[in-house]
This record gives sequence, structure tokens and C-alpha cells, in this order.
Amino acid sequence: MPGHVLLIHGWSAPDKSMAEVGHFLTGHGYQTADLFLGGYPSMSDDVRVEDSARRMQAVITEMQGDGRLPARFHLVVHSTGALVARRWLADNYASGGSPVDNLLMLAPANFGSPLATLGRSLLTRVIKGWKRGFQTGTEFLHALELGSCLQQDIALVDRLSPDGETASPFSTDGTRPFVIVGACRIPGTQILGEEAWDGTVRIASANIDPQGMTVDFTNGSLTEPRLTPWTRRGPDETPFAVLPDRHHLTVLRPDGKWSESKDPQIASQLSELILAALGVETGADYARVAGEWTVVSNETRKLAQDGDEADALRERILGRANANKSRFNEFYQIVVEAVDETGLPVDDYRLWLTAPKISGGNKVSAAKPITQIEIDAQNNLIKDGHRNRRNSERRVLHIDRRALMQSEGFLKKTLTRAYEPVLAAAITAASPGEKIAYFSKDARAGSGLIRLRTHSSNEPDGGDRFLRRYATHFIRIIIPRVLDDDVFTVRPLD
Repeated sequence: MPGHVLLIHGWSAPDKSMAEVGHFLTGHGYQTADLFLGGYPSMSDDVRVEDSARRMQAVITEMQGDGRLPARFHLVVHSTGALVARRWLADNYASGGSPVDNLLMLAPANFGSPLATLGRSLLTRVIKGWKRGFQTGTEFLHALELGSCLQQDIALVDRLSPDGETASPFSTDGTRPFVIVGACRIPGTQILGEEAWDGTVRIASANIDPQGMTVDFTNGSLTEPRLTPWTRRGPDETPFAVLPDRHHLTVLRPDGKWSESKDPQIASQLSELILAALGVETGADYARVAGEWTVVSNETRKLAQDGDEADALRERILGRANANKSRFNEFYQIVVEAVDETGLPVDDYRLWLTAPKISGGNKVSAAKPITQIEIDAQNNLIKDGHRNRRNSERRVLHIDRRALMQSEGFLKKTLTRAYEPVLAAAITAASPGEKIAYFSKDARAGSGLIRLRTHSSNEPDGGDRFLRRYATHFIRIIIPRVLDDDVFTVRPLD
């Protein structure tokens, strides 16, 4: 049965930006009096996501107290609204028990947006902030920047745990999350060179099912460090749909006329998925929807492929067989945080992709000549590398999975017989001074190797892949902090 719904907008948008979703719901049995538009000042430089989440709790408590909002309701959020809602849940219902039945996230910025750094630029302050004293929401944009601490902090409450904890605001019979994101780009955003995004958020950063592991170079060796997987909190799999015909703005317009596809079945998918998410009442319903949405995403994936079948699919969905395929490529987003063994951030390091040598010559060194393998990985796999501006120990890589896995790709063609068919990351950290070094005191810069595709995980099929398609991956690297002998000495009193 239709219930109450609270709709929450994204950065720089007013609450009325959610109106079309609200009107769509009223046309399908929801009462106008039961729909509410939630708002927050995302363009004020002094307001943080945490502030909006605190105020959200106070408003909901007040509304439930005077009867405007019942004990249970649904949440529909867009873009940055997902961070506000998830922060609210994490702060108030970390172990469950929230009043929300279904949390539907439309193009959520769960793990950041490439546009956040542009939002803090002088040009954006002039264009977007001239009516607000040239404010554009500094703190919100820091939260939205790729690799921000806030994104990981929330994930470590609702989706991941480094220490085996499983409590979460989410559960299949409590608050159930859903994610819908488009694979179309907002017209004009092609000039930014991003692939696998909707013009604002990456598909991988919208997905709320991240992976995580700790890589400890103080245990094991420099080429075989101790790898500890992070535990999943909440449902193992969130219903996640990637639509081929929607971008960041049209995902808020369920009417088929806003679809980029002329195929009626594709054009109607968004509206059907919204109703399906809000109609879930049991854990069994939730599992069924997750399976159905996987079919939708798999169909979108086919648009990146070669061959007659893929050509026919692009013709049917996009209107032309030779449509740009690369925008449908699957990507991995990898967020790396480097700290030393005392917990201090390590901000002067270099990260690159490579492959382990079969011969056992896996000594990683800053002085080692760069090989053609590493050049190919840099040029073909990494489509973007970002250093977080507030926390420089945090780096984000956007990696093209298709370039990695296809028959002409890195793992299947580029690697010679001297290398294992395994993707690895190498890290080199520069010594912070004369008395302190990283990895080894014998070098000005020490290095280590991380096997990304041989890390054991809890995959249902028993596989050993750490990297998952359309997902964000957190890697916390612990680096040995090596002291010079004279950092502390003792000698006899003369």
C-alpha cells in the first residue's frame, strides 16, 4: 500500500527539484498530503553534511510528534541527498531501527563526484554563487570531492567494517537501500573526458556496495603484505540498476518522454523501478527486486560490447548501432589511504598499476626503470587519478574494467609470459627526512606491491576477486615507519 514519502534534493538544487518525482507518485496512488519535500542549504559555506543530518533528525522527530509523519515512511533522495540521509541514519540508527522502510537513491553521490573540485573554483562561485555572496557550499563540496573522509566514515557505519562488525542501519526487513543511476551524460559534459558516469556522478561511485581491505606492509613482505578484507554490513547486495537512457537530471523525470531511448520498454524502466522499490515490503521482495535490477544492469553492460548482438541492441535502445560504446564500459573506483604504522598520514607517495613477475623478480623499487607493462597500464587502464585536496594521503583511481579484461586488454594481451595475469598496484613513498624513512632506511624512497585480483573475498561463487564491477574499493595501506638509530640513543655518563 502507498505510504508517506520524504523527498530530498541534491547539491545546489532547491527542494522543488524533486517535485516531478512527487507528482509521479501521486499519479500512482500516493496522496499529495503524504509527500514532503525536504530541503537543506547546500550552497552555504558554513553548513556541513553533518549539520543537515542533525537538523533532519530534529525535523522528523517534530513531524512524527504532531502526526504529520507516521512511524514508518519512505525516503527518496537525489545526488548529495544520499549523503545527508545516510549520515542521518548512521548518526541515529547505526544498529538499525530507523523509521524508514525503503531508501531509494537516484543518481546518488555516495562516493563522490568529479565535479566537486570544479564547484569550489572561482568561476563556479561567480556563476552559481553570485546571488549568495559568492558561496557555493565549501563544506558540502569537500564532502563530495572524490576520496573524502566523510564518504568512507559513513560507509564504515552502514556498509563496511575493518574489524568484523556487522551492525548496520540497513537490513532486508528494516531499512532497505536501492540505487538507480544513468549511463547517459548531461549534454556538454563530454568535454570533461569522463566515461561511465551520468554527467555528475560515476556509476561506480553511485553504487552503495563498496569493497574494502587493509594492506599491512609491517606484516608479511614488501611483495606479499598481509591483506585483511573488510566485513560487509547490512544486506550483501543492494538492488542496483544502471539505465542506458538517463542522466543526472532526467533520472528525476520518470515520464518516458525524458528518456534518451525511443524504445518504449526502455523509456518506461525508470518509472517501473521507482514503483518497484517503494512497493517492497519483505525481505523476499527485496531479494527478488535485486535480481530483477541485476538483469537491467547486465543489459546496459552489453551496450559496451562488440559484435552483431551488441550492434542490434544499440540500434534498438539508442537508435544507431555505431553509438559511442565506451560510455557504457564498466569501471572500478579505487580509493587509497596511506598511513604509517603509527597512524600518521603519508602524503608524498606515488601509486601505479603493474603485474607481478612469474620469475620471482618482484622487487619493487623507485629506482627500477619503468617497464612497458607499467606504461601500458598507465595509458590504458587509469582514466583518471585524483589527489584529495583536503587529505592528500587519499588518492582515487578510475580504472576501465573493459580495457583490463577484454580479449585485447591488459590481462589477456598486454602481459608477456614473464608476468602473472594479475593486476597489481605498486606504491612508492618518499622518506619524510633524514632520520625517518618508509619501508626501508636504506633508500630515499621505499616501495611495496599489492595484488588486487588475488585477494580472497566472500564472493558467492567462491572466487578470489577483490575488484568488483561498477563499485568503489577502499584500500588502507599501512607503511613501515623506519627510524634512524640516532633518533634515540644511550651512552655512558663520562
